[in-house]
Amino acid sequence: MKLCGVDTVAIEPGEIIRWELTATAGAVPVAVPPSENEKFHLDAMRRSGTAGWLALTLEFDDAIDLEDLTRRIRSLLDRHEVLRCHFVSTDDDHRRHRLAPGHVAVQQVRDPDSGMHDAATLTAVVLDEIAATCSPTAPLRHYLAAVRRPSSTTVICAFDHCYVDAFSLAVIASELAGGDGDPSIATPVSFLDIRAAEESAPDVDPDDPRLRAWGEFLAANEWTVPEFPLDLGLGPGEATDVHTEIRTLMSAPEAGRFDDFVRSRSARTYPALLTAVAGAVRDAGGPDELATILPVHTRFNPCDRSAVGWLVGNAPIMIDAGDDGGPTLRTNTDRLGDALPLARIGLTPVYMAYADLLRAHRNDVFMVSYVDYRKLPVPESVPTRQISSSRHTDAAQFWFWRDADGIHLRARYPRTSTADATMADVFAALADRLALDGLGRRHHRAG
Repeated sequence: MKLCGVDTVAIEPGEIIRWELTATAGAVPVAVPPSENEKFHLDAMRRSGTAGWLALTLEFDDAIDLEDLTRRIRSLLDRHEVLRCHFVSTDDDHRRHRLAPGHVAVQQVRDPDSGMHDAATLTAVVLDEIAATCSPTAPLRHYLAAVRRPSSTTVICAFDHCYVDAFSLAVIASELAGGDGDPSIATPVSFLDIRAAEESAPDVDPDDPRLRAWGEFLAANEWTVPEFPLDLGLGPGEATDVHTEIRTLMSAPEAGRFDDFVRSRSARTYPALLTAVAGAVRDAGGPDELATILPVHTRFNPCDRSAVGWLVGNAPIMIDAGDDGGPTLRTNTDRLGDALPLARIGLTPVYMAYADLLRAHRNDVFMVSYVDYRKLPVPESVPTRQISSSRHTDAAQFWFWRDADGIHLRARYPRTSTADATMADVFAALADRLALDGLGRRHHRAG
């Protein structure tokens, strides 16, 4: 899986075939309320009028059979009930509705003009159609298409973020590539069943040590929601278009040597990457400890890994930017281990406990993510790519990912000249720190 943004993606020309989805029966209300993520997303959409989406592309090395792909799409929709759901919103509530399996008509529609487009025009057309199609507030508002050529096919699937996360796109890729898409395979775990179990869980006790740990983190950060600590050229309340930076940080052999280096210091790869980020930000003029939020998937039961849905929690962490090599790596490995369980309680009890103290100067939260796609059900023989929708931003955010080709970074930050200069310094320092001996060398602050 490769990651990109709307400003870095390109789709090669060809004939566009779309699949129109139509309900053949009425959707019925479901007594499973929206999750925390879904509610935040729907509330944000209500305020801004726009929703965020995630898209997946699969690159097949032939002109694939469209009828076979139609069957796989139909199977995908029947197997994952969250893709047959939508929300009906009122002034104070969001109510989930669901279509029963087998009640979705899937119809191929060809675009007679698509063969005339060059890559830039075709990409713009597809992205515009995705933005116009994907929505959580009407049934079956997904974008499903293929760009077919004599010897290759790009399959494009886009969904409102309410329905999918990064893990979900890996599951969908596997099914559409012909793996779990076989209808004879057992039905996957239902996202709604996972939600129902979450709803029936006991409330978080005010004395829960995980809630206290959140409070300690926020107090250490002066009760401010984590924000990127370097100047990005925007004042409070300002936001602008996003810039996406894609970099390969290590090839597969280099990543293997990096693993060995980190393990020799009794640490792990993810906290080593976090240590490098904290050190790079410090080198560019940032603090000695970096406060950030880690998005982590909440598929805690192995069987939940077959589910499609938005199953992500938030873990707070203070990352030590120290230069003492092994001790800092071990410190941050321990801190990561302490932080991950905090994602299990959700943000609602955190807001209930500390809302009167919290302050936020930015719209977006500074976060650092890491996904090892070698451990997800991504098809090995079909190249895949994740595309995230664009919006105005006022923060920097980092997504590290690992695949068979190595370790990579997608960074998103405001499109300003100040941010360009700031992030260039951070990226240079990050590359320096990810050299094999970089995490154990003394570094110097900028300025």
